[in-house]
Amino acid sequence: MYQKFYGLTREPFHITPDPKFLFLSESHKQALAAIIYGIEKRKGFVAITGGVGVGKTTVVRAFLEKSAGKDLKFVYVFHANLTFKELLKTIYRDLELELATNDLLEMVNGLHLALIEFYRKGKTVVVIVDEAQNIPLETLENLRMLSNLETPTEKLVQVVLVGQTELEELLERYELRQLKQRIAIRSHIEPLTAQDSYSYITHRLYVAGLMNPTIFTKGALDIVVKEANGVPRVLNILCDNALITGFGYQKNPVTAVIAKEVVADFQKKKKKPAARSQQKWFLPAAAAAVVVVALLAAFFFLSPFQNLLAPVLEQLGFHPTVKSEPARAPITTLESIPQKTAVQDPPAVSPVLVVPQASSEASASPAPPPAPPPPSSPGPRAKYTVLVVKRGQTLSELVRNVYGPTTKEVVDGSAVDLVKQHNPSITNTNLILAGSVIRFPELPSKR
Repeated sequence: MYQKFYGLTREPFHITPDPKFLFLSESHKQALAAIIYGIEKRKGFVAITGGVGVGKTTVVRAFLEKSAGKDLKFVYVFHANLTFKELLKTIYRDLELELATNDLLEMVNGLHLALIEFYRKGKTVVVIVDEAQNIPLETLENLRMLSNLETPTEKLVQVVLVGQTELEELLERYELRQLKQRIAIRSHIEPLTAQDSYSYITHRLYVAGLMNPTIFTKGALDIVVKEANGVPRVLNILCDNALITGFGYQKNPVTAVIAKEVVADFQKKKKKPAARSQQKWFLPAAAAAVVVVALLAAFFFLSPFQNLLAPVLEQLGFHPTVKSEPARAPITTLESIPQKTAVQDPPAVSPVLVVPQASSEASASPAPPPAPPPPSSPGPRAKYTVLVVKRGQTLSELVRNVYGPTTKEVVDGSAVDLVKQHNPSITNTNLILAGSVIRFPELPSKR
C-alpha cells in the first residue's frame, strides 16, 4: 500500500519468517552455526531456544533455504503437541516411507531400517521440531529412542529442537535427564541490542529496495527501538504501522509524532486483553457478592440466629445496627406505649458480643430465669426511654446514665430489676449485646 510512496519494491516489515530478510546478530549467527555444525557432524540432538519473536523460526527457515539441493532429507514438525506414535507417523509421511504397522516397536524398527538405507545412499535425515516447548513430556522422553538409531560411529537421524525459553526449563526435569545428556549442542538467541535494532531496520529497508533509508527520522527510530526492546517481531509491527500511518498523513519521512501515536496504539492493544479478562470475572463476581450479602442480610433479620450471623455481615462491610447517639444522650423518648399481655421484644441486633468485667463467681453462676411478663390487665400508659447498646457498655452503666447515679432505685438496685422486667430479652444483667435495643421505663417515684 505504501511501497510506491516511500520508494520501496516490497513490504519490509511483514512478520512472516522470510529468510530473505534474515538479520544475523551475534546470537543469531551462533544459532545458525549450531544447526549447521550439529547436522553436518551428525551430533544427534541440537537445541535452539529464545524468547517470543526473537527470530528462531526465521533462522531455521534460512537454514532450510541454504540447504536446498544438499543430501538432506527434512522432516519439519510445525505442531509439536504430538504423541510419540503421531511423531513417528509424521516422520514416515514426510520421508515417504510405507507404514505397514501401527505397533510402536515395529514402527521404530522399520524407521531404523529406512535410516540405514538413507545413510548408505549418503543422505542425512533431519527432524526439526518447532515450538518444541509444547511437546508432551512422554514424547520428549521417548525421543531418545531416535538417538539410539545409529551406526557404530554416527547418528542416523539428526533432531533439532527449536522452542521458547520454557523448553530449557522442560529439559531440566528429572524425567528427561537421559534426553538432556544426548543434546550435544545448545544455543540461545538473545534480543537485539539497541545498535542491532537500528541496523535491523536499515537492513530490512535495504532488502526491500530502499537505497537511502531515510524514511524514518532519528527521533522516530529512537521511539520505536525503545518500545520494541530488542524483539524483532515488535520492531516489524511498529515500523509497519508507522509507515502505514505516515502514508495516511502523507509524511515522508515518518516523524517522532507519528511514532509516538503508533506506540500508544500498540500499548493499548497489549493492555486490552488483560482488561477484558479482568472484566469477565470481576463483574459476575461483584454481582454474586452483592446477592450473597443481600441474602445474608435478609436471613439475618428473619432468622433466630442473628447473634451468629452478625459478625459475618460486619466483616463483609454490612452494618445492620441503628447508629446510636452518645450513651448520655438518649435517642428518643416514646410515650404512651400500652402495656399488653406480653412486651414485644425489640430486634436484638448484635454484631459484636460484649462481656463486661465481672467476678469469677458471677461469671460461673448460671443466668437467672427470665422475668415474668407484666400483667395483662390494662394500666396507665408507660413512658420509655429507648437506647441502643454501644460496644463496651454495661446495663448498670446505662441505668445510671438514664436515671441518675444518686436516684434511690439506682442505689438500691431495684432500677436494674425494673429495666430487666420490661426487657425480657435480657436474661443476664452482666451480659448485654452491643446493638441491642433496651427500653428504660419511668421510675415509680417519678410518676
